[in-house]
Amino acid sequence: MKKVLAILMVMTFPLFIIAQNIPLEENGKSPFVEVAKKVMPSVVNISGEKIVNFQVPEFQDPFYEYYKKYFPNIPKEISLGSGFIITEDGYILTNNHVVDGAENIVVKTKDKTYRNVEVVGKDRLTDLALLKINEKSLPYSELGNSDEMDIADWVIAIGNPFGLERTVTVGVVSAKHRTGINLPGSGGFQDFIQTDAAINPGNSGGPLVNIKGEVIGINTAILGLPGNIGIGFAIPSNIAKDVIKDLMTKGEVERGYLGIYYQEVTQDMAEGLGIEAAGGVIVSQVVKDSPAEKVGIKEGDIILEFNGSDVTFSQFPFMVSRTTIGSRVKIKTFRNGETITLNVLIAKRPAEGKLTEQEKKEEMWLGLEVVDVTSEQAKNHGIEEKEGVLVISVQREGVAYGYIEKGDIIKKINNEYIMDIKDYNLIKQKLRNSDKPVVFLIKKGDVSRFITITP
Repeated sequence: MKKVLAILMVMTFPLFIIAQNIPLEENGKSPFVEVAKKVMPSVVNISGEKIVNFQVPEFQDPFYEYYKKYFPNIPKEISLGSGFIITEDGYILTNNHVVDGAENIVVKTKDKTYRNVEVVGKDRLTDLALLKINEKSLPYSELGNSDEMDIADWVIAIGNPFGLERTVTVGVVSAKHRTGINLPGSGGFQDFIQTDAAINPGNSGGPLVNIKGEVIGINTAILGLPGNIGIGFAIPSNIAKDVIKDLMTKGEVERGYLGIYYQEVTQDMAEGLGIEAAGGVIVSQVVKDSPAEKVGIKEGDIILEFNGSDVTFSQFPFMVSRTTIGSRVKIKTFRNGETITLNVLIAKRPAEGKLTEQEKKEEMWLGLEVVDVTSEQAKNHGIEEKEGVLVISVQREGVAYGYIEKGDIIKKINNEYIMDIKDYNLIKQKLRNSDKPVVFLIKKGDVSRFITITP
């Protein structure tokens, strides 16, 4: 009997601790109740007509093979995701990937359905979009200060997972400043809040709320699987504020532009380059005729400070993009053991779809996007290799699609071993304009194989 009692005590003790950690009001109710009541009226369901291309099966569609054969490209009216009202006159914030490619967008509030909703503007780089319904005196939610959130702070996610309207889930901030998350249809401006509040398909575009009822994030993605595994990502509200302002006034986002490609400086890289500690970003490529080229920024330069602020990998794109176009900023770089300060005139970033032909060619080679296996992004994917580059994205229109997959590690190209991203970029430049077959040595898990691709 004593043994049984001891087992029961061990089994129930953790549950007691968990219960004790849940905050309660004086009346014994959870404070989440009032937060949900405050925010839920502003949350909307977004649906519409979207062209479904059946080259890639949708996990929720059991009739994939039938549709693929008889209707290769057909419009389907589907629930696209969530959004929330941010002004009383009907502006709605959501994800770009929720409405991208959709027609006849329908917004459903708690009390009314609005059809053919206007898309005010979309921003692929941050995966945000702004909609507008013609109404007044609507319930709305305010954006809070996401920078004030700490790891382990309570958060509440509200949305329409699997079409189940206004579902509330609770968790904490699991981490901040997450980057390198592979999201179809979104760009590279990432600085995610990670949360264990349950986020599922359909939650995209809904609010992530703090204990005061302020929106501190826009729920955007889950990691790896089609259902919740306790790892979700939200765009910080402070990033959204700048985007909203531009979309409201101009219909697009204007950003400062430097004209470089760069990577994170890891500890191993810092040791190899003779730097005391990891930090800043290293320039892997300079765009022709860009502001960076005009002041002499070179490949291999390590940018340590931008306009007086220390540079971090996650914050650097926002530092540049938020800089006033036409202003001059000081950039401190480390080159060949010396610190150099350069004055750069910040230009306007070309609009999406208006990048120079050179930039379009340089952006991807064979449709592959890779990172160093020792980078933070690779660690987020559970990679423990010391040599090679990790494939984090494969464009459908690229020639490598169907041969090389996300998660593959490139160890060798033709006769040259790839130790790191620098080796990859060197051979990429050498082979970029070649039409001869390229032989890759690919490793996935414990299995290696050779793959030949003809550009």
